[in-house]
Amino acid sequence: MRVQKTVLLPVLVLLMVACQKSGYHLTNQTYQRIQVDSVAAPGNTAMTRFLEPYKQKLGQTMNEVLVESAVPLDKAKPESALNNMLADAILQYGRQTLGVAVDCSHLNYGGIRTSLPKGPIRIGHIYEVMPFDNQLTLMTMKGSMLREFFEYFIGNQAEENALIVGGVRVVVKNNLLTSITFTNGRTFDPNQTYTVLMSDYIASRGGGTAFLKDAVARKDFAVTIRDVFIDYFRQLGKSGQPINPTIDGRISIQ
Repeated sequence: MRVQKTVLLPVLVLLMVACQKSGYHLTNQTYQRIQVDSVAAPGNTAMTRFLEPYKQKLGQTMNEVLVESAVPLDKAKPESALNNMLADAILQYGRQTLGVAVDCSHLNYGGIRTSLPKGPIRIGHIYEVMPFDNQLTLMTMKGSMLREFFEYFIGNQAEENALIVGGVRVVVKNNLLTSITFTNGRTFDPNQTYTVLMSDYIASRGGGTAFLKDAVARKDFAVTIRDVFIDYFRQLGKSGQPINPTIDGRISIQ
């Protein structure tokens, strides 16, 4: 056995060196669509039986009704009832559950993947709206950066962006902010600092927000935005009344 190992080691080294020196590079690429269905991949009866109890338990969880909605809720630009509700959910969670001082909240438009239906809104629907495991992050930034942050999303609407905020009202003209008003009573000053609760994806410069690396401070929370939404709609459902949200004009385009 020792002789075999001694012989194999130099051979492996030579093969690795040869591969490195060969200078392989991509010259062409093709793809083929492969249909995966019950014909191409027939079901495994034993595996189906094994997974059935877990499937039933998951189904019970996903079918839990959180609240009834009197209207369908769609995301839209520059503003929609769904946009506002989800941003407000983040803001409320930060202030009431996390107990942090939050001036406003922000939500990534592209992160909202679908609409919510009229009628029962279930946990499964929230997973469809927010399938990602993005977590909450509190960013502290100067007013000048906050303005740049808002204007970035206003000016990139063609790239599946739009400004979704809670706790603040803005007026926009020619893709520039002409007014920023906080609902907590603070006034906007480019030299003051403000706290914004947002997705860790955006805070980590996802979607092109590289300038956030110069933020004053950052604090991450181990809670997914999806769970925040589930908690928010569950609390609304405790009233026993259907929700019927409308837009409130927080995004004003002139």
